[in-house]
Amino acid sequence: MTLFHAKTFNTSHPDKLFEDLLNDVKLINKQAAETYFAELELKLHKTFAEAEQKCMAQLLEQYDWDFHAFISQEKKYRKVSRNTKRYMTLAGEVNVERSLYRTERNGITTCPLEQNAGLIESFWTPQAAKQAIHLVSLLTPCEAEHVFKEFGLMMPSKSSLDRLPKKLSEHWEANQLSLDRIMQNDFEIPDAATMCAVSLDGVMIPTRYTRVLPSDSRWAEAACGTVSFYDKAGEMISTRYLARMPEHKKKTLKQQLAGHIEVLLKERPDLAIIKVADGARDNWTFLDDQIKEGECVLDFYHAAQHLFSAIECIHGKQTIETVRMFKKYRAYLRYDAKGIDKVIYHLKYQLRKNPRLKALKTEITYFTRHRTRCEYARLKSENKPIGSGIVESACKTVVQMRLKRSGQHWDDQGGQAILTFRSILLSQQFDKAWEEVKNFYLKPILLPNNVVKFQRK
Repeated sequence: MTLFHAKTFNTSHPDKLFEDLLNDVKLINKQAAETYFAELELKLHKTFAEAEQKCMAQLLEQYDWDFHAFISQEKKYRKVSRNTKRYMTLAGEVNVERSLYRTERNGITTCPLEQNAGLIESFWTPQAAKQAIHLVSLLTPCEAEHVFKEFGLMMPSKSSLDRLPKKLSEHWEANQLSLDRIMQNDFEIPDAATMCAVSLDGVMIPTRYTRVLPSDSRWAEAACGTVSFYDKAGEMISTRYLARMPEHKKKTLKQQLAGHIEVLLKERPDLAIIKVADGARDNWTFLDDQIKEGECVLDFYHAAQHLFSAIECIHGKQTIETVRMFKKYRAYLRYDAKGIDKVIYHLKYQLRKNPRLKALKTEITYFTRHRTRCEYARLKSENKPIGSGIVESACKTVVQMRLKRSGQHWDDQGGQAILTFRSILLSQQFDKAWEEVKNFYLKPILLPNNVVKFQRK
C-alpha cells in the first residue's frame, strides 16, 4: 500500500480546554454563598457537558484523514470534498470537519472518520447509539426524547430515535441465523439448573397490513417464546425471551426455540426438558415434531378454564352447583394421580344424560386429546412446572406493554426492530448483542505500518 500527497495538520491542544473548565468550576464555587444550590447544580452539569462535547469533537477528529489521495488494500482513494458533519455523541451533538473519498468516478463515497470510528448510520457514536436503542426499546421515541432532554447530555430527536432501531434491525434480520446462533451460545445455563421449560404463545397486535384507510388497523398475532431454567426445587432461575412479528405458523420463532434446545442439550445433556403450552394444535405439532426430547404438559390454567366451561354446560352459568362441581373436579385434576381420567369419565357420563350438549362434547374432545399431558399431580411431586405463565407474562412484558399503546399500529420492519432488541434486553443479553451490532459498522481503512494512521489538525 502506498500513501502520497499527504497534507499537514495543526495538532490539537486540549490544555486550553481544561484550563477554561477549571476556571468555570472555580467561578461556580464562588457563587455558592449567594445562589440556590439547585441552580448551581444544573450550571455545573452543563459546564462539564459542554467541555465533554469539545473533548469528544477533538477525539473524533483523530479518526479523520486529509490526504489528496492514498492507496489501501489495492484500492486508490481520491478526495472529493471536505466538509463539516454533525454527529451525536454521549455528550450531545458535535460538528466535526471530515474528508470524503471515492475509489472511482461517480462511485460510492467513503468517509474514513465514520468507518475508522465505527459510527452508526453515519450519525451516532457507538455508545450514544447503544443508549438510544436501549431506551427506545423500553419507551416510545417521543418519551425517550423527553428523558434524554431531562438528562441534559445528548438530546436526539424523536425522528432520529424512531429511525435507529429500524436501521439496526435491517442488519440484524439480514444476519438473523448466524446471530441467533451466537445469542444461543452466549446465553448462560445456570449451574443449579436441572430442568428447562420451553413454551410459546401468541398475542394480537394492531398492524398496518391491508389497511383500507390510513387510520385503519388490522389485528394479527405476534409470537412469543421462552426458554426457562429451573432448579431441583422447582424455582425459576432465568429466562431467555424471544418475540417475532406476525408470521405464518410462527416459523422463525419455532426455528429459534428449536435452536436453543439443540444448543443447551449439547452443553447440558442432563437437563430435563419440559414442553409447556396451551391447547392450540399448531403449538403441539411443533413441540412434538421438532423438539423430540422431554415431556409435554398442557398448561394447567388453560385446562382449568376448559373444565369450567364444561361444568357450565352441565349446570348452567353463575349457579352454585357450577361453582361447587368446578372446585371439586379442579381439585381432582390438580392433585389426584388419576384426576384427568375422573374428569373425562364425569364429563362423558353427563353427555350421555344430555346428548344435545354439543359444547360439552367439544370439551370432552379437548381433554381426551391432551390426556397424556395432564399428569399434574406427578409433575408437581417432581417439582416440574405445570403452567405456561412465563410465556403468558412474556406476551405482556415484551409485546403488549410496548406495541399496544394508544394509537399505535405496526409494520414488520418497525415492530420487529422493537421486539428484537426488547427481548434481548429483557433476557440480559444486550451487551453481547451490541458487540455484534457494532461490527456491522466498524470497517477501518488500513494504512501502511510506517505511516501515521490518523493525522491531527
